Amino acid sequence: MLMLTENQGNAEMIKPVEQHILCVDDDLDFLKSLEFFLPEQINKETMSNLWYRFLFVDNPKEALGILQEFRTTSETVAMVISDQKMPQMKGTEFLKEVGKISPDSIRVLLTGYAGLESAITAINNHLLDKYLTKPIEDERDFTLSIQHLLQKFQMQKTIAEQNRIIHNLYGFANVLNSIEDFQKTLDYIISFTMDTLKCERISIMLLEGDILKIVAAKGIPEVVIRKTTISIGNRVAGEVILSRKAILAKSLNDIPYLDGTVRSEARSFISIPILYAGLASAEQPLGVINVTNKIDNIQFTETDLETLTYISNTASIAIHNHLNHLKLEKAYSESKAQASALAYQMTHDALTNLPNRTMFLDHLTVTLIDERYKNNTLSLLIVDLNSFNEINDTLGHHNGDILLQVIGERLKGMFEQPNMVARLGGDEFAILIPDSKTNDLPHIVLKIIETIEQPILLEGISLEVSASIGISLYPDHGEDPNLLIQRADVALLIAKKEKEVSKVYDQNLDPYNPRRLTILSELRHAIDNNQLILHFQPKVCLKTNSISGVETLVRWLHPQYGLIPPDQFIQLAEQTGLIKSITMWVLNDALLQCSMWHRSGTALKVAVNLSARNLQDPELPDYISGLLKKWCVHPDFLKLEITESTVMTNHKLSSEVLLRLSNLGIRHSIDDFGTGHSSLAYIKNLPVSEIKIDKSFIMNMITSKNDIHIVQAAIELGHHLGLNVVAEGVENKETFDLLAQLGCDEAQGYFISRPVAAPELIKWLNESEWGLKVSQKPAS
Repeated sequence: MLMLTENQGNAEMIKPVEQHILCVDDDLDFLKSLEFFLPEQINKETMSNLWYRFLFVDNPKEALGILQEFRTTSETVAMVISDQKMPQMKGTEFLKEVGKISPDSIRVLLTGYAGLESAITAINNHLLDKYLTKPIEDERDFTLSIQHLLQKFQMQKTIAEQNRIIHNLYGFANVLNSIEDFQKTLDYIISFTMDTLKCERISIMLLEGDILKIVAAKGIPEVVIRKTTISIGNRVAGEVILSRKAILAKSLNDIPYLDGTVRSEARSFISIPILYAGLASAEQPLGVINVTNKIDNIQFTETDLETLTYISNTASIAIHNHLNHLKLEKAYSESKAQASALAYQMTHDALTNLPNRTMFLDHLTVTLIDERYKNNTLSLLIVDLNSFNEINDTLGHHNGDILLQVIGERLKGMFEQPNMVARLGGDEFAILIPDSKTNDLPHIVLKIIETIEQPILLEGISLEVSASIGISLYPDHGEDPNLLIQRADVALLIAKKEKEVSKVYDQNLDPYNPRRLTILSELRHAIDNNQLILHFQPKVCLKTNSISGVETLVRWLHPQYGLIPPDQFIQLAEQTGLIKSITMWVLNDALLQCSMWHRSGTALKVAVNLSARNLQDPELPDYISGLLKKWCVHPDFLKLEITESTVMTNHKLSSEVLLRLSNLGIRHSIDDFGTGHSSLAYIKNLPVSEIKIDKSFIMNMITSKNDIHIVQAAIELGHHLGLNVVAEGVENKETFDLLAQLGCDEAQGYFISRPVAAPELIKWLNESEWGLKVSQKPAS
């Protein structure tokens, strides 16, 4: 038997979206009681654009048939409510079958207290989403429970729709770039947009002089397409192209220049300009995209506008390129071959046949848009041949050209789409690598250098050419294509200056970076002006699950730039010799804070980082010894962290300083273990008690088996050497638990706590599950 409720609301201009709720119980009286209050209460509290149609069925097998029909017609079933005790089929068995037919539907079981155990078992087995007790004692509480579950259903639908859109957007740019025919490009934009936004009508209008004409459309009569021409500034499309701003219309009465025909047929629409940015400072308007009426009578939202903005920005490049191509064809219509050759010349280097700077910039612009929406990284490498001018001068320009052709062909053979190799000019080549990982760069650089250095025979002479490489990364070093090229050039200059094979851009080494110049000039005054502050990041013992100490991190509270992290000024301090003053200040304030904690009853061990210059300072041990006495801190409460590369700099002097510090009772830790020069012969003979595994291995443990093996090997190595092992960069519970299973001793990272000032650390100690177990006491 089937009973149903109909939408009894007032007729609206925008009809609500209808979804079904199926109620199944062999007790007709109970079904009637539900029908009496539930539909009205649920729909009264529901959004105006949504209506739930209730169906009441007394036979679960009949209900399964109804669900099969809905599945065939693609109608949405938001929820199925079922009694547990029914003669034809148990409620849990029925809801299990519901999950097969309509897996997205919320499944609710009604049961008495005697049936709670089976209901809980069904939830644990994912056969249902919730159980509610029967009989219903409070209709309002019952209704609220149903409303909360329906809100969950709508949220899941929204997330699924967003994921569908993101999935569609991923490959949009690549498909556009692969279509050679202009009309097919426009048709693809039309079909892609309709499918993504689920709209009823769409048109693309392009500028011809001062007039907009429809060049592609769907859902619009052919006669309207032929007759529609709009001047700039007139009607919606003309206003959009004039203002270069999109219009999202939810209330059509607010648009005074909307013509009567469109007003009578439209419920909501978006009109957005197609603007080509290119390399010029000003955007070039190409046309307008208009979309009208979402299906299911839903209005367009700001999210739809953001999606259409991406589509428009990506389409603008393809449309611009096609329009340029059409202009060339028109200008040289007498010879298609001549036009094609000219287009090729405009985008390719005549000597090497590689893409030129213009084409490379266009490709970089398109790729950046795609990588931004994919949330990917991108690497830009500029390769410069060393001593090329000498070869040119010695063997002549003809042989220099041959050399460039050979190198260009070799580089081109190394990379396939979507990578790109281009010649920027002279002896400079550019390589674009989308979706690249920083960890892959050393291998890529090595392959490039090995490829270039293969001998080349010129004038009977076998030459081995070397090269330098500058690297910039998106998004770390910028989002603008010209800026990324500029910063790769800066990195190249630094690589040549420092006689290194390659260099990744570092703003602290960029002589053209205004911020760097300001920081450099003001750094020496930071200590005198009390602008340095300390933050502390807790470390947790994985065996006791309690805090084991803190790492001290210095910050510069700059009056103009705010809080500057150490990676932006410590290297400058090294270069200018200010690192000694900064380190002494950090040591003094860290031990002072340690002493204050001890006096207040909180015994915390502190760790301080040392640089290469610090370890070459023979006065450092005496200075630290004086501070320990001054602040009455036992040496066991101070740990000094050093990197592998720091120790390798003047190893003899560094070892002597470390040994003197160790004789004071101070412990040492090797920081960033696994990323430096990892000489086990050195490490085993150094007075160190701890290694800290670098975060680059820790952060990808959950997804990378290689990183798990590396971390496990480092832990076992450390323990074999009798060293404490700490993991840096722990950002989630899964990593935290896995490290504990692998036998790691301590963990540090944002999952536990970000670096915080001393007052915030005390608050963390009082509130954190790890901070409550502080029990360290000063050694006697």
